[in-house]
Amino acid sequence: MISSDTKIFFFVNLFFLIIIFLYGEIIYSNFLNQLYIFLIPLIWPGLAHGSLDILTAKRKKLIKDKFSLFYFLILYLFIPIFFFLIWQIYPNYIFTIFLVLSLMHFGISDKLSHKKSIIINEILLRSLIIICLPIIFYNEQTLAVFNFLNISNEYGIFLTKLFSFVSYLIIPLILVFLFTTLKNQDYGHLIDITILFFCFIFFEPLLSFFIYFCFLHSVRHLLNEKKFLNLSNKNLLLKTIPMTLIVLFTFICLIFLFFYFPKFINSLNLNNLIIAIFCLTISHVVLINFIKDK
Repeated sequence: MISSDTKIFFFVNLFFLIIIFLYGEIIYSNFLNQLYIFLIPLIWPGLAHGSLDILTAKRKKLIKDKFSLFYFLILYLFIPIFFFLIWQIYPNYIFTIFLVLSLMHFGISDKLSHKKSIIINEILLRSLIIICLPIIFYNEQTLAVFNFLNISNEYGIFLTKLFSFVSYLIIPLILVFLFTTLKNQDYGHLIDITILFFCFIFFEPLLSFFIYFCFLHSVRHLLNEKKFLNLSNKNLLLKTIPMTLIVLFTFICLIFLFFYFPKFINSLNLNNLIIAIFCLTISHVVLINFIKDK
């Protein structure tokens, strides 16, 4: 059975396949164009998929009263601020930590298997697809993304060589995955991984990540938390509105500053804004994947 989030992911890939054939040169001309295209999806469901973290923290018994809520919020905000500040000083090291945490998060959160014997295989496969395929098929563009995130060129080359070597693990992982899914007749899982392969092979790195992050990872997380928290579709949407409005207000302020105070925006640098957005996800990753339910 094909899940609803897999279907969404498929149709979005199909949509952007057509868009790239028509307007590929314009879209790939610079990172800013790709960011503009995904401005709304990055807000919802992208960043909004972390809107349920307070409810998730309550479900995990981290928040029991107003005092624990206060401490949770302080720590939840402190972690990304700390990561951002240290990123400015040691970008290579902090990016490595961020990359490892993110890959673990994507692999663990997006897995469809529930059998212990094949879960690790699927987690590793999903993680390596996201990082290795862009490096194999779009090495120069991947290096450009690394440099955009303030990673030194030498360290970026080291990472691409490292993951090019690690990419050989994908072959045995996919063979095991094919064997187990066909044996168990989990054709929905096989289709999901196939679309993931297509996404990161056909589209250039930043575009493929945005498509994946917004329309598979974020949607799947929202649907999973909807089930865990026993929310209706209406309540799920309402719970994401506050975070969505905050992020939307922030973007509107940035657009206002861009038009009326361009020097101020230029001093902020687009790459630091993107790094700040990435750092915001660290608390979410820790909460979802490294704090067990009690």
